[in-house]
Amino acid sequence: MERKLYFALGVLWTGAVLAACLLSSEAIAKAPRFDIPYKDKVAHFTFYFVFSIIWFVYSVKSMPNKSRIWLSILIFTIASVMGGIVEMLQYFFSPTRSAEWADELANCLGSLFGVLLCLTLFKRKK
Repeated sequence: MERKLYFALGVLWTGAVLAACLLSSEAIAKAPRFDIPYKDKVAHFTFYFVFSIIWFVYSVKSMPNKSRIWLSILIFTIASVMGGIVEMLQYFFSPTRSAEWADELANCLGSLFGVLLCLTLFKRKK
């Protein structure tokens, strides 16, 4: 049951990240404003940090015999590719959004920190 819960959370979170990154900027402009420096980069970092944690926990529960290092590399790769595709979609198909390399860097760093945290916290019991 717990594995299904993490899968559902992962799908919902992934959908929320994609929607937030691909919605028109006019819809986002209606959201409450906070005066946080680089809040866009903080949001990207947070999206992919949480994304990586959820999918790491799901993967460990689904494939307990797989190497956690291998799972971390897989999740980091998926998150990085997904972030890159989102940035390309923004660049080519969104008239109201702009693609930035710094956003992709924030995505990758968020994912990296997420999987590193998981590797630290979810050590295999011997």
